[in-house]
Amino acid sequence: MVLLWPLLIPLLGSIALLGCRDRRIANWAALAFCAAETAAIGNLVWRVHKSGALEGQYLRADGLTSFFLVNIAFIMVLSLVYATGYLQHMGEGRFTSPRWFYALVNLFLFTMVGVCLSANLGVLWIMMEATTLASALLVGFYNTEGAIEAGWKYLVVCTVGIAFALFGTIVFYLAAVKAGMSHTSALDWSALLAAVSQKQFDPNLMRLSFVFILVGYGTKVGFVPMHSWLPDAHAEAPTPISAMLSAILLNCAMYALLRYEILVSRAIGREFPGALLVFFGLVSIVVAGLLILVQRDLKRMLAYSSVEHMGIIAMGMGLGGTLGLLGALLHTFNHSVAKSLLFFGAGNVRHNFGTLRMDRVTGMGRSAPLTTAVLVVGALAIVGMPPFSLFVSEFAILSESFLQSRYLVGGVFLTVLSIVFGGFVYHLFRMTCGEPQQVLPKPHFTRTEYAVMFIAGILLLFFGIRIPEVFSVLLHEAVKVLQ
Repeated sequence: MVLLWPLLIPLLGSIALLGCRDRRIANWAALAFCAAETAAIGNLVWRVHKSGALEGQYLRADGLTSFFLVNIAFIMVLSLVYATGYLQHMGEGRFTSPRWFYALVNLFLFTMVGVCLSANLGVLWIMMEATTLASALLVGFYNTEGAIEAGWKYLVVCTVGIAFALFGTIVFYLAAVKAGMSHTSALDWSALLAAVSQKQFDPNLMRLSFVFILVGYGTKVGFVPMHSWLPDAHAEAPTPISAMLSAILLNCAMYALLRYEILVSRAIGREFPGALLVFFGLVSIVVAGLLILVQRDLKRMLAYSSVEHMGIIAMGMGLGGTLGLLGALLHTFNHSVAKSLLFFGAGNVRHNFGTLRMDRVTGMGRSAPLTTAVLVVGALAIVGMPPFSLFVSEFAILSESFLQSRYLVGGVFLTVLSIVFGGFVYHLFRMTCGEPQQVLPKPHFTRTEYAVMFIAGILLLFFGIRIPEVFSVLLHEAVKVLQ
């Protein structure tokens, strides 16, 4: 039941929230289920820390699971608390109904938690496909022409990508059976982990499997060139959903990829999977970094920033080593918090100015000082400026590249970071400075919206100065699983 409650609560919440027709009741019910889910995840993480990995027939949790579940819980709380205020700015209607919004969000959370808790690689694939189906309606939630197009594009591209992951899963199953594993345990992750160090797996099948898996789950991660769905989906989705897509969904896809990387590395060595991760990571960093310079829409710029940062995480994982793995895992959490903060700020920009086109927003520093402060803090954090936490994780990954004498990798990384810094400064300077183009009525923002942004900003600063002992323990337990 410890493993089952984090899945049951959002599933029950999704059903219950459909009956909450009153906006206020829907808000409180959503927050109640959010609190219950946070408690269930907290209990699971504590049990894993005290007793080690928890095993079930189809569900399991270890240190790596705990780390990603903590990320899900924290961003879930921020996003849902922000959403209680955000939904007040939306008009009434079938496609802006809070009960439908919260029901779909809980269904989305159920699938993402299911990804992290899957003990079987086949179930993992099913839950990853379910994340696409559950979130496609959220991407097109506004029911505008652009939102519907983005939702269909997201559904089609990610489904094709997941099909590649299915091929990789089948090839992996074939390799396990040929190595002497039984048909019933050939996709069980724990049984595979024990077998890869004892049995001889076909290296060619393992390489072929990992290529398919990397392309398939890499599509959901947002690796270039499989990233085409991501800017449209992030730009058209409601702001809380944009935050969850960037800060939770991409991490869940990375988690699925890492589960295979662990097995393949132990079966044939880290050279092949590590080289592929570094390659796709660098390509994503370079392409996304250059595209950030030419963006005109604020949320699209943040979406390409997500592509860049998932490339950074992949590069750290591919490099391996203690600093590389620590930096990559820490970066998953740091990026989640910073990107949520920036998307929340972007939501405020839309309500203040009625647009996200950056060339149509001027004088924001005078007309919306609090929103400006949020975007400036978020931008400084996301580009890795000290003393914010992303500087720590990026410095760890960069240090690992130089420790391994991979100076080209480190040099490209530093160059792109400089380009991204210049792009963010250029765009935000144009938005914040100058005279406002028109006098706009000042919208009412709730205290909860600014409270979650304040918490995220403080956390980014605090983690840049000192990582709490509790979080450090979680981080090292996750690294042990990867090693």
